[in-house]
Amino acid sequence: MSDPGNARDFVFTDVAFRQYRRRRAERLLRTGIGFLVTYAAIWSIVALSRDDMPTLLLQGVSFCGAAWVWSCLSRGQLGLASHSYFWVVIPVVAGLIALEGVASPFRSMSHHHLLPLTIGAYLLFFEHGSRARELYALVCLLIFVAVELGLLSLPPVGLPYSLEAQETGRWILFFAGLSSLMYVAHLFLADLAEAERQLAGANRRLEDLLENMLPASISRRLRREGRTFADAFSDCSVLFADIVGYTSLSESVPNVVGLLDAIFSRFDDLTEEARLEKIKTIGDAYMVAAGIPEARADHAVALADLALRLRTAIREFPGLEIRIGINSGAVVAGVIGKKRFIYDLWGDTVNIASRMESQGISGEIQISETTRALLTPDFVCDERGEIQIKGKGSMRVFLLKGRAAAG
Repeated sequence: MSDPGNARDFVFTDVAFRQYRRRRAERLLRTGIGFLVTYAAIWSIVALSRDDMPTLLLQGVSFCGAAWVWSCLSRGQLGLASHSYFWVVIPVVAGLIALEGVASPFRSMSHHHLLPLTIGAYLLFFEHGSRARELYALVCLLIFVAVELGLLSLPPVGLPYSLEAQETGRWILFFAGLSSLMYVAHLFLADLAEAERQLAGANRRLEDLLENMLPASISRRLRREGRTFADAFSDCSVLFADIVGYTSLSESVPNVVGLLDAIFSRFDDLTEEARLEKIKTIGDAYMVAAGIPEARADHAVALADLALRLRTAIREFPGLEIRIGINSGAVVAGVIGKKRFIYDLWGDTVNIASRMESQGISGEIQISETTRALLTPDFVCDERGEIQIKGKGSMRVFLLKGRAAAG
């Protein structure tokens, strides 16, 4: 199982993700303001050189709108700034540009430059929802069509620019709009790359989380198949351990959860070192299996060794003892249900292992006759005799005392 603290990429928390979206929205707004101010500055210079007051008035409105949005951003009023820019500044400026095309010195000039500007604004404000953006694009398109087809007719204001000047202005505006559109596309690609990186990081974090909840091979299978499953295993061993004295001790120890966490963390380390599978904890009970999901011939030996180490480890916690039961045989193991996935075991082997623990002796490791037959001769066991097992009748059991030293 993997350590969730070793995630390879930083993954946003909810708060961090909201902050990221806020920074992104502010960046997009400042980009839009930059486009608007640049556009207004260029045409203000041109208008000043020709004493073109209508055009200066138009650019003045643009500057005022940009200043208002910027002041909202400076005060931290992101929502007001965003809605002002989208619903007030851009429509007003677009409307004035339309009037410029039918009543000003630019009345004979084509306004194709409005198209990339419209598309750029449509992309820039994707967080306003598809309906709002579609309405905005439709209004801009109708203005463009009305101007180009001469459907708007107003008295001319000021002397028109020469055709050559209008041609030059048209190309300047077109390339300015195209550049703006390309920059917005660049921002979108950058955001897309960041989103993909975050998605990959979140997927890895999910994999790490699943592998801490499920055996690695089961986690991979669940992700691959996308559905729950159960498999039969003919040879495995199951261990149940219960902490004796925990209930009474918990009444006098303030940090009960911390105590249980320390105990089970120690057990987790021993289980992982033995390359066995922790199945679950239920209150102060601990369940481990050997021989699943990967088969191993020494499943009983490996689990008996772990039981001895668990009994030794509990001595690190004064006032507590452990009662352990082990049984071997066939089980069904798998992941079922739709929520809160857990890898679990079912079958008589599991039930008998649970009875071995519950009807065992404090400080002892009680094993079934089936498990005893699978252990190597160096394991020291005392026969306890026969005990009554609910639903099974009389069963011969043994107490595992230890393992003889090699040599």
